[in-house]
Amino acid sequence: MTRRPVQLTDLLRITFPHDPALSPDGSRLVFALARLDHDANEWRGHLWMVATDGGTPAPFTADEARDTSPVWSPDGRWIAFLSNRGGKRRGYKKPATQLWVMPADGGEARQLTFFRAGVSEPAWSPDSKTLAFVSRGTLDRPETGEDEPLVVREITRVKYKFDGIGFLEGYAHVWTVALDAGDPTWLTDGEFDHETPVWLPGGREVVFVANRTPGADLSFVRDLWAVNVETRALRQLTRHTGPAVAPVVSPDGRWVAFAGHDFHAKSATNTGVSVVSTTGGDVVNLTAGFDRSVGNAVSSDARVVPMLPALAWTPDSRAITFYATDRGSTHLYRVALADREVRQLTYGHEVVADLTGAAGVLAYQRMTPTSLDELWLVPPQGMPRRLVAVNDALLAELEITQPQHFSYVGADGWPMDGWFLTPPGFDPSKRYPAILRIHGGPHAAYGDTWNHYVDLLAAHGYVVVWTNPRGSGGYGEAFTKAVLEDWGGKDGEDILLGLDQVIARGFIDPARVAVTGGSYGGFMTNTLIGRTARFRCAVTEVCVSNLHSFYGTSDIGATWGEVEWGGNPWDDPDRLLKHSPIMNVARVTTPVLVTANEADHRCPVEQSEQFYIALRKLGKEAVFLRFQDESHTMGSNGRPKPRIERLKRLLGWFDKYLQPAVEGAPLA
Repeated sequence: MTRRPVQLTDLLRITFPHDPALSPDGSRLVFALARLDHDANEWRGHLWMVATDGGTPAPFTADEARDTSPVWSPDGRWIAFLSNRGGKRRGYKKPATQLWVMPADGGEARQLTFFRAGVSEPAWSPDSKTLAFVSRGTLDRPETGEDEPLVVREITRVKYKFDGIGFLEGYAHVWTVALDAGDPTWLTDGEFDHETPVWLPGGREVVFVANRTPGADLSFVRDLWAVNVETRALRQLTRHTGPAVAPVVSPDGRWVAFAGHDFHAKSATNTGVSVVSTTGGDVVNLTAGFDRSVGNAVSSDARVVPMLPALAWTPDSRAITFYATDRGSTHLYRVALADREVRQLTYGHEVVADLTGAAGVLAYQRMTPTSLDELWLVPPQGMPRRLVAVNDALLAELEITQPQHFSYVGADGWPMDGWFLTPPGFDPSKRYPAILRIHGGPHAAYGDTWNHYVDLLAAHGYVVVWTNPRGSGGYGEAFTKAVLEDWGGKDGEDILLGLDQVIARGFIDPARVAVTGGSYGGFMTNTLIGRTARFRCAVTEVCVSNLHSFYGTSDIGATWGEVEWGGNPWDDPDRLLKHSPIMNVARVTTPVLVTANEADHRCPVEQSEQFYIALRKLGKEAVFLRFQDESHTMGSNGRPKPRIERLKRLLGWFDKYLQPAVEGAPLA
């Protein structure tokens, strides 16, 4: 079979395995399998089941909806899951996600919740009779009565919106609902957010994450709490100085493990694996000597990943498995409670995520630079092996080349990693146009994943170059911290030095190089074109252009932003403006395509709007694209029609300036 270059519409043929969940005995794996439905302009997805000793996966649910987050009951008889086949939310166009349950051996799904605001984070009680979950809603049933148009929102808290969720109406509380139906019960109260419930053995208490202080909205501190399901009495397990997420109770019931840190290096602090006794007490960071951060920093536009890192206890309660990024790869590691030694479990050019464990079995997502997401398994006594591969037929059609890694010296002599991908049929004796990509974050990273966008650019004749400058995740705390209070400083030098290393190889035409990036990558794109005229064109996506206004308009500006930049608009406005690309916009000579997403609360539209209006006011060449009803991560998590349209427009812009003979897509 003759392989072909990647095409635009291949994005619609990818299937996305995610949310793996092992049965209590480790014999079966249920997982979500998502796809992009272009005609409906929606994500669709069902649950599938496969035996862990091999076999062909089979559908477990079937409906024109999206089913996610399966959770096995401890007795192995039931699977709870989330689905948007439920009712609608007031003031919203999309249906709310509700809690459903069905027999593990198959049967009819039954809806357990009917919240207008939807629910999340289901967790079974030890006796398999009750589920805990989180909701911002009330017991209003969404299908009763007419939805009234929303006229006004009254806002009284600082943290009133969050990207990907929208406006936060009410506080997140922990609820329980019985398997045999009945109305849910409210476990927590107060004007605080409560997240990630897990049950303690015996079923009398539920552990959750919260900051129950008046300044919670402006604090990074999150503690572990326990609530009695009968009396609703609370007790605080930790008194932390930083965030805590993803609690998991040990099988023997003695410990709660969680991912978190003490904030000693501010937002650049390594997230570690910590434990605390279920009775409360001192927190022990088991990975303090492991200079990497728990979780995955390497993204891809061809995968669905959890927002939080995942931890898995060994059956004997003596060790915890986790994943962490190291120089562009993400691997499984295990840390023992006794000696705190971290041992690496997987190797090679891969990025793993979405970990689950049961009965000594581990299952997880795995992607490489030349393969799409698969689900892999580690048996109690054995080597990792592939269990679920749903994209092999598509991959067999495509001409996919391994990106070439290169090492180089950045600013101050720091060692750096970079990669480049060449077009199909590459001839090193020729000169090609090139596109420099800059990742977001700034504490994200590039690495060993496959990206549809990158291979699509290469298929259109471009050499694509990307690097991990200082500030990137996966290189240790000092490397990550180096960008704090210096956005656009030596990180910019690192990026350009990497580009120059590839240009020096002789196959890139230096007169036909573009620069692009989103979020922090958009910030750096704006920064670089304000300092140099070397780029033939630029695409800045969901960008940051003005740190002064970002502070009060982003969902994280007044918290995370102040830590990253070291100032606020009233005490040190000059610091924020000094590092803002808008201050150098008059120097821009590069044609710029600016994109923004209307529902982006992370890098709000006003950031892109400011930059675009300034460019046009100054007579610069610029086009502004505003995508409707899409959030910050539209390029990887958005609906299919906007994602396809975005790629068309970006290709058209690059072709117009880098390949004049190519007729690009329309730009207006």
